[in-house]
Amino acid sequence: MPGPGIKKPTVFLSHAATDEPIVRVIHDEITRIFANGVDVFATSVPGKVSPGADWLANINDKLRKASAVIVLITPVSLNRPWIWFEVGASWAKMEEGEGRILPVCVPEVDKTDLPEPLSRLQAMSLGKASETRLVFQTLVDLFEFGNLKGFRYATIKAKLPRYGDLTVAESDLRSGAVYNGPYEAYSEDELAEVLDDDWLNPAWRGLFGFDSRNFKGVLVHFREVDEELNLPLGTAKRLLAKLAVDRYYVLIQQQTQNTIRFVLDREGYQASKDAAEAEAEAAAAD
Repeated sequence: MPGPGIKKPTVFLSHAATDEPIVRVIHDEITRIFANGVDVFATSVPGKVSPGADWLANINDKLRKASAVIVLITPVSLNRPWIWFEVGASWAKMEEGEGRILPVCVPEVDKTDLPEPLSRLQAMSLGKASETRLVFQTLVDLFEFGNLKGFRYATIKAKLPRYGDLTVAESDLRSGAVYNGPYEAYSEDELAEVLDDDWLNPAWRGLFGFDSRNFKGVLVHFREVDEELNLPLGTAKRLLAKLAVDRYYVLIQQQTQNTIRFVLDREGYQASKDAAEAEAEAAAAD
């Protein structure tokens, strides 16, 4: 721990208001590991912003002093404007080697889904013991003190709420941090039907009318499909590939974290046509 007269390092916890119960678990674990030798700042923790203080000036001051910024990635915070303000304010410091940005995902968020610029950083998941430990180990290595001997992932996991059980904060609703498009509260099966009716089926029909290139090897961006159909972010990435292969005669030519290329399964399509024609001839003969 820092000696007398040495300023405590600051850890800034960037999060949505909805995520306060999760942030408190992280806050308390950092405080325990560093025996109160680190200033852990989170706007949702009482006492971190004094009554009557200039809230924005206070945040800017803590971001400027922060040696590490932990960005808590949740279904709500991904769309929260303030998260991106706080990340942007810290990015220049990180590039100059004066700080670290640590994206930390709740188990309900696939860390491979992170948008730029967070996708350029090594993200960690609270759903995995080794990665959760690595969050705190990174801070210990950065500050060159702290004690992980008492770290117990099972204890942390037991304290973390299921994300679906959290009540969305009013401030997050007002800021547009929550998806409120036409398919709000749709199940995965219902979203799959929307994808099929509004994207896959038109692409298939267009394939034979030369109106669509989507099954001709063109690069398809999952995010663009979500935006085109006004779907919740990540829908196309989760569902599009399996839907296309299961319901249409297409093959996946190439797939990355954010894109996919489809091509026509000519052999499968021809075999299906031959079988249909044979069935029709047999029915006519009867």
